Amino acid sequence: MKTQAKNRLVMSKSSIAARRESGQADHYSWVWVVPRQDGRFRVVAIEVPKHLVDNDECFFEDDMTKPYERVVDNIEEIDGAVCEAGVDPEALDAPWHSDFPL
Repeated sequence: MKTQAKNRLVMSKSSIAARRESGQADHYSWVWVVPRQDGRFRVVAIEVPKHLVDNDECFFEDDMTKPYERVVDNIEEIDGAVCEAGVDPEALDAPWHSDFPL
């Protein structure tokens, strides 16, 4: 992962994200990495129906699917989890760089 993405996770305790290939043709998908309060990190792939994103509609957890979810103990484990989720760790960045909707 890029240094700026790692710094965002560690210094500002903010999330990072990257687009991924969706398993469903009518969905968009991202990998999202979220720092947890216990010092671990949540790595989750989400898929959201395109019409909700395209129409800028509010959506909730019930509207999305999670084809991958894992909690890793330390920052060194994030790259492996992100690869398992189907994304190159170098693509991780601040959420607005990948049009992440959350």
